[in-house]
Amino acid sequence: MKKIQAIIRASKFEEVRSALHKIGIEVFTYYDVKDAVFHRESKGAYRGTSIVDNASVSRRSIEIIVPSEDCEEVVNSIKMAASTGQVGDGKIVIFDVAELVKI
Repeated sequence: MKKIQAIIRASKFEEVRSALHKIGIEVFTYYDVKDAVFHRESKGAYRGTSIVDNASVSRRSIEIIVPSEDCEEVVNSIKMAASTGQVGDGKIVIFDVAELVKI
């Protein structure tokens, strides 16, 4: 089994959810997260002082546990739905699941 964690733009969540539904993924966990951007980018100056924007970006993290054979299809669906073609579309991390215990 595999655990897939995708961190995507919050604005693309509904498209990703719909894409997952189309391939039969009905249950997953999601929560809001923020990326901290630490590159110091000067936005100008005010009264001789540089104004620096250390922005944070709204993201949504999605976690799905799937059989190993379904992993590639799920990852491809997320990539297609979450992509805008711009830098910062997100990341997908895949973990091996050694054991799953239902409660």
